[in-house]
Amino acid sequence: MKSADEIEHFWHQWEIDRNQKVSFYCGTGWRASETFFYAYVMGWKDISVYDGGWYEWSGIKTNPTLIGPMS
Repeated sequence: MKSADEIEHFWHQWEIDRNQKVSFYCGTGWRASETFFYAYVMGWKDISVYDGGWYEWSGIKTNPTLIGPMS
């Protein structure tokens, strides 16, 4: 586990901050739960977990997806 300062530094680089509504997700949900807990302990308020993760989202063909390099 990293310190709260280190975590917030990483998130800030990715334009994620405590004033946003943030929903964490991963492949199936368990890793996102750990990240959610970090944010919760750090005092973030408007947070959630998409517990189905990419596995559930990508299984619904009408959900939007984007393929390409991250900018």
